[in-house]
Amino acid sequence: MTDCAKREMKALDRIDKKISDAEGHLTKIEDSTDDKKHRTAQHETIKDIKSILKHARKVDKDEDKIEEFKGEGPKDSTENYYVYEEEPVINDLKKDFAELDDKLAKLNDFSGGDIDAFRTEHHYLEKAQDILKKAGKLN
Repeated sequence: MTDCAKREMKALDRIDKKISDAEGHLTKIEDSTDDKKHRTAQHETIKDIKSILKHARKVDKDEDKIEEFKGEGPKDSTENYYVYEEEPVINDLKKDFAELDDKLAKLNDFSGGDIDAFRTEHHYLEKAQDILKKAGKLN
């Protein structure tokens, strides 16, 4: 049995990295004047947002497995030799989600039209935050 807690922490770290990537792309959008760069950075930001949701689903799935095998000896990933400090990662995620929301809210129609349309239609960041709250990671 693979270590679900370890996989869960990797997924949380990946979410954090994707949020940072998205913020970097948003900075490119703000700093550039070329429309082509805007389009590329918007596309990359949308891909990062999709990836955030994908990894949030992985966290939820691993959390379910952790609960399912709790107390079953070697299958219980909470009894393994590894100790994972989850709290600092969760605190970083909360802060990063707030910063990303602020940056996305500041985009204007010229520089962030595709991202705004995508967010309005799909609500991936909100879904990811809801999944993480249900998994007990964001409270």
